[in-house]
Amino acid sequence: MENFIEDLLSVLIEEAEETKTNAIDDFEKGKLFGYYHSISTILSQSVAFNVYDKLPERLQEYIPENLLR
Repeated sequence: MENFIEDLLSVLIEEAEETKTNAIDDFEKGKLFGYYHSISTILSQSVAFNVYDKLPERLQEYIPENLLR
């Protein structure tokens, strides 16, 4: 299960970072907020289900709020 979460987060973060670079209109900014919400929720749930500590350090240190800056 940890591998699934790790892969899912990695893909979402990569897509979110790419979207952030190209977010010039309201649609792209809304899409970026959706990525932020999804990534934040998955990280929060990984804590609740005791898998957060099993994620790689790069994912544990990821700060989703930086997507909105």
